[in-house]
Amino acid sequence: MELSIPERLDDLTPEWVTAALRDSGVLTPTTSVTSIEREILGEGAGFLGDIARLTLAYEGGEGPATVIAKLPKLANRAMGELLGAYERESCFYDEMATDLPLSTPQMYYGDFDRDATSERQEAVLQLADRTPRLLSGLTTRMGMWVAARKKRRYILLLEDIGDAEPGDQLTGVSPERCAAVLSAIARMHAAYWNSPAVENRFWLIPLSIDARIRHGLFRTSQPAFQERSSHLIDEGFARALEWTLEHGEDAARSLQRGAPVTLVHCDLRLDNVAFRDGEPLVFDWQLVRRGPAAYDVAYFLSGACPDLTAEDESELLHGYFAALEELGIRDYSFEALMRHYHLGLLTAMQTLTATDMMDMGEGRGVRLMEAWHERLGARVSGIDFERLLAGAPA
Repeated sequence: MELSIPERLDDLTPEWVTAALRDSGVLTPTTSVTSIEREILGEGAGFLGDIARLTLAYEGGEGPATVIAKLPKLANRAMGELLGAYERESCFYDEMATDLPLSTPQMYYGDFDRDATSERQEAVLQLADRTPRLLSGLTTRMGMWVAARKKRRYILLLEDIGDAEPGDQLTGVSPERCAAVLSAIARMHAAYWNSPAVENRFWLIPLSIDARIRHGLFRTSQPAFQERSSHLIDEGFARALEWTLEHGEDAARSLQRGAPVTLVHCDLRLDNVAFRDGEPLVFDWQLVRRGPAAYDVAYFLSGACPDLTAEDESELLHGYFAALEELGIRDYSFEALMRHYHLGLLTAMQTLTATDMMDMGEGRGVRLMEAWHERLGARVSGIDFERLLAGAPA
C-alpha cells in the first residue's frame, strides 16, 4: 500500500504509524499501534522542523515504546526548501547513516515528495551562484518566493534517544565536553576524507555552492542584526562583521578551495548532540553537505562553551588535529587547520547573524541566539584578517 505523507503532527494516526512501521519492517504484519500520545519537543531548538515524541501502545505484538516524528515547521518551510534541508536529512538516513563511525539515531521510516528540479539542485545552485553580485539579493528573494510556494511533504520516524543526556546550546558545556564532541566528529571526518563516497549524490552539495546567496542574506540582514544586537558588538566583533561584509563570499569560496573534502554535518551544535555514557550521539542532519572538516569545528566552537578562553580554544583545536592524525590523516597541517577554522568561523557568522530570515519563536530561541552571538563575537575577534585570504593552501 502506498502511504500518504502527513503534513502535520495531528495526521500521525495509529493507522498511519502502523502502516509506516510495518512498511519498514519494524512491526510484524500482525502488530498494530492502538494509541498514540504526543509530546512536542524542541521549542527554541529545532528551527526548521516540528519534532514530537510519540508514545505508542500495541496489540498483536511489540514495537518501540516511543519514536520521534519529524516534519517541516510550516513557519520556516520556505527556508527549509531553499536549503534543501528536509530531503537531505531523509536521504542521509537512507543512504549513509548506517555506515557512520559516529552514533546517530536509527531511522524507522522516511519519505518525501520527489521533485525533479530538486534532484538537479547542484546545477541550479551553480547557476544562481554565477548571478552578478548586484542581482544576488533579487535572486535570493526569488528563490524564497519559489520555495514558499512549494507544498512538498516530508516525514521521518526516528529512534528515541531520550535515555541519553541532551546537550543544551543555551547553557553550553565545559571544554572537556567540547573535546568529546570534536573527537567523535573527527572519526566521521577521517572516514570520509577525500572519499568518493561523498561524491555523486544529488543531495550532498558542496558547502560553498551557495556562497553568493549566503553572503547576500548576510548583507541584507546586517542593519537589523546590528541594531538588535548592538549591545553584543564590541570592537573586535564589529571589525569581523565589517571585513565579512566585503570579503565574506571570497572567504567561503577560499575555505572550500583550500581544504580537503569530507562529510560535514553543518549544524553541529549542542542542541543536536546528546551524551550516552559520556559518548556523543549526533542527530539532525538537515544541513549535511560535503566540504571542509574545519567548518564543523568552527561552527561548534562558535557557541558551545560560554567562557571559552583563547587557551581552551587552542587546546581543543590541537586535540582535534591529534585525533585526525591518530585516524591516519597525514596530508593536512595544523597551520592549514587554523586558517580553515578562521575562514569557517566567518562563513558560519554569515548564517548565524542572518536569523531575521527565520521565525525563531519566543523565549528560548531568542535567548539562544543572543548567547550564541556573544560567544561567536569572542571567537572572531582574534582573527588576523590581513593574512586570511592570502594564506597558503592545505
